[in-house]
Amino acid sequence: MARLAGVSPTTVSFVINEDPRGKAVPAATRLRVEEAVRALGYRPNHAARRLRTQRSETIAFVTDEVATTAFAGDTIRGAHDAAWARHHLLTVLNTQGAPEVEEASVEAVLSRDVDGVIFAAMYTREVAPPRGLEDVRTVLLNCFANSSRFASVVPAEMAGGRAATRILLEAGHRRVGFVNGLPTTYAASRRLEGYRLALRDYGVRYDETLVRHGTYRADSGHAHVRDLLLADDPPTAIFCASDRMAVGAYYAIKELGLSIPGDVSVVGYDNQIELAAYASPPLTTIQLPHYEMGRWAAEYLLNADHDGDSASPVMHEIDCPAVIRDSVAPPRTG
Repeated sequence: MARLAGVSPTTVSFVINEDPRGKAVPAATRLRVEEAVRALGYRPNHAARRLRTQRSETIAFVTDEVATTAFAGDTIRGAHDAAWARHHLLTVLNTQGAPEVEEASVEAVLSRDVDGVIFAAMYTREVAPPRGLEDVRTVLLNCFANSSRFASVVPAEMAGGRAATRILLEAGHRRVGFVNGLPTTYAASRRLEGYRLALRDYGVRYDETLVRHGTYRADSGHAHVRDLLLADDPPTAIFCASDRMAVGAYYAIKELGLSIPGDVSVVGYDNQIELAAYASPPLTTIQLPHYEMGRWAAEYLLNADHDGDSASPVMHEIDCPAVIRDSVAPPRTG
């Protein structure tokens, strides 16, 4: 390759191995080396490179159920894009949440000398990471472990709940119903906190009779919203903690002969495009940052500057932006 490109073997080595010292190689010289590589059909021997650099250029993505859910694509794509930009491959292992499979998966990736592990959960929650993860750089994605050395990345759920409620308050609503998720979950507790903060921001008294706890499914949204709207002093707006429950809310509102947003405004959560964008009317909702969490996890993992962070692990929250569509309007007057 050096003879074909008309350069020294050292210059070829700098270019094909992406050596930092290769930054000084002129663009025209680099182009000649790359053309020689293509002409000769050269492929780097990654096994030999791993022996030399002690890096596998591979990240493992170990998950309970993320790889089998609707949100998987964006989360994995975010991690993949960040890894690929740093010349790393991403290997995905799905454990279905079985502890013995988690342990075996971690041992399998450790035996292959991966450069790091992203340990991901489908629902935001506290986890007990497999013991083997203490032996490799690890980032927890959509989960966290108290009293551990692991950095983690989660959605900013409190801020998301606050933003959703503020959309309705800013439109002029003061009777805002909230169909939350399961009260024992991290996301539900944080979104409720955000809902209460938004009410306080606008000087609106918190009324627990306007709050329901659903299952994130459409049927629970339907049942709870129907009950709320049949009360003596019904809400004029509904915040649902999932787009699926918002779809159930749509059915309940229309069954009662009411219109959206003329009679009742609705805000969802998740931004599941197939549900939210194609609802009638299109649903205003809060975007969960799946892609951004995946990308942040891989970037943090590959950033050598964080090697000394184990004494005070990071818990990074990523914003949940509002997606404004057509399901919110000011309340009717008179």
